[in-house]
Parts: sequence; C-alpha cells; structure tokens
Amino acid sequence: MHSDTYPSVSLHNVAETVPADWVDGGAGTDGIAGIAGTDGTTETDGTTETTETGDRLCRVPASVGANLNVDARERLRHPTGCEVRFVPECDDAVVSVTLSAAETTVFRPFWGEFQPSEPLELGPTPTTFEFVIPERIPLLDDATTRAGAFSPRVCRLRFEAWAPVAIHDVSGDCRPPTADELPDRCYLAYGTSITEGAAASATHLTYVARVARGLGLDALNLGCSGSAFCEPAMAEHLAGRDDWDIATLALSVNMANRGFTLAQFRERAGTLVNAVADAHPNRPVACVTLFPYHADVIRGDDAERAAAFRSALRTIVADSPHDDLHVIAGEDLMEPTALTADILHPGDAGMEAIGRGIARRLDELLD
Repeated sequence: MHSDTYPSVSLHNVAETVPADWVDGGAGTDGIAGIAGTDGTTETDGTTETTETGDRLCRVPASVGANLNVDARERLRHPTGCEVRFVPECDDAVVSVTLSAAETTVFRPFWGEFQPSEPLELGPTPTTFEFVIPERIPLLDDATTRAGAFSPRVCRLRFEAWAPVAIHDVSGDCRPPTADELPDRCYLAYGTSITEGAAASATHLTYVARVARGLGLDALNLGCSGSAFCEPAMAEHLAGRDDWDIATLALSVNMANRGFTLAQFRERAGTLVNAVADAHPNRPVACVTLFPYHADVIRGDDAERAAAFRSALRTIVADSPHDDLHVIAGEDLMEPTALTADILHPGDAGMEAIGRGIARRLDELLD
C-alpha cells in the first residue's frame, strides 16, 4: 500500500489505516535508536514528542470487515504479515520510524531476508526507532546480493500478529522499494489461526512465511484466528483482489470446530473457492484440507466429522469447472506430534513441515 501520509515507505499487506484508539494525542515517545553494531539494531536513549494518534495497520478495508463476523473483523485489524518497508538512500542515512502497539509486543527489522539478532519491543507509548543499513550489507558479494528474492538494502519491519500496531511518523533519507528490489510474484493465503501462525515462535516462522521464502514469493497473509468462516464478504474480497499470483485457501477447522453443519460448510466454502477461481481462472488456487488435529487422534473425538469436512472440500474442487483449482491434503503434511500440546495448532516443527509440503506443491503449480 502507498500512503500519502508516509510517502517514503510502503505498507505491505496493509489495505487501509485507521486512527489508533490506544494513543492519547501529545504523548511523549521514548526514542530507541538501532544505528550501531553489525545488524543496525543497538539501542540508545532519547525522547521526542508527537501529537498524532497514529495510523493502525489493517489488512482489509473497513467496508469488508463490517460484513464479517466480529472476531474476523478484529483479527484483520491486526498486523499479521504486515510490514513497513523502506530503502535508505545512502549507506549512512538514518531513518526514524515512530510506532506504537495496543499492548506490549515485538517486531523485527529484517534487511531483505537477513534476520536481526534480536527483536525490538513495542508498546502503547509511541516510540521512535532509528535504522541504518548494517555495516556488512553493502559489502556483500554480487552473488549473495542477487540470491534472495528481496534486496538486502530493503528494511522490512515485520510485526507479530497478536497486538494491533500503528505507525506515527517516518523521517530520514529513504524511499519505498522498487519492483526489482522485491519478489516478482505474490502468494495469498486465507485460513484460520494456523494460517496466522498462532503457535509459531515468530511471524517469520509461520507456514505462510516459510512458503514465501522457500519459493521467493511475497506473502499476503489473510489468516483469521478462530473466525475463518468463508463468509460472502470474504469471498467477494478475495475474488476482487488482483495483487497475487498463487493462493492457498485452508478451509476450515474453525467451521468444523464451531458447530457449522457439513451442508453449511459445503455452501460457504464452495461459494468462496469458486468466486476466487471464477475471478482468476488462470492463476493457481490450492485448497488445503484440514491439517491433523485433535479430532483425528483423541479418543472419543469426532474423526468422522474431520474426514467429512476434508472430503467435502475435495468434492468442491472436483466439481468445479476450473482447471487451475487444486487440492493439497493438509492431513498428509505433518505428523500429529508436530502439533503443540493443545493438539490443534502446529508448533515450529509443524509449521516447517507444512511450509515445506505446500511449497513443494505450489512450486509444481507455478511451473
């Protein structure tokens, strides 16, 4: 997203900004400067002032959220997979970005695909962070510089999913990344908390992020924890987007666990899947069946229901006239022991396995 308010950066996976409701105008801000050391993230003390409430990063427009269930509406106002991106104009340029979050959280300033050594902490008080290109980035050899899908000169402030985040100000000599500094193809993912990455240790360890990195894609994460109900407004929104090249629709353990009937699932999932495929008949869309979860392995749970939901999604794809609509068997992507102890959400091992399996299949579809 291009923002006239912040023209020197791009806001990735952000469809709209709205005023942050946790910030009082005129609050002081603690400055944290990440400008020394080899990774550009050491801290110093400082104070500045702001009179802006800040602009909360939202993944879909309010007009879409208004027609979703309340939980989905709120989840999509969280910064899952959102990034503030910029390129310093010279090696010693200092770029200041003021941010806040509704509650204490962390974010990570990646340089291209290079991970920082430590995350930076963020909270309700607007805080100014300063960034310069880490000292070794300009010295990379040409082969390494070209190896990643992102230029290592692109600073990517990558936010965790679980606290709303706002941007308040950007200053310094920087610009948005150009197309040749970014991946040339984009991966769109819709699904549940598993797609959001609920139990991953960090946002860059979700299966969506792993697929994107493995295939050199840019990721658009539209996971909705506890609320991926395949609603008509989401079907219309996904179908109307034209900013992706390949998509996965992981449908939907939320509907299996929240009392939807199998007939309701067939109707809603069928409408969503076919809406996306109708609008983009030449783009690969992969429907991912339920990953292994407690229904499959807990004594007295409902394995038959889980199997029926998987079968229904396969039938939706089989009955569709679209040649570029596919199925990925989520139940085959990981062992149940790669789940967390809730026997629902994949842990880091599960995210790795899912990411590897989906990437392998999408790589075939992209050829």
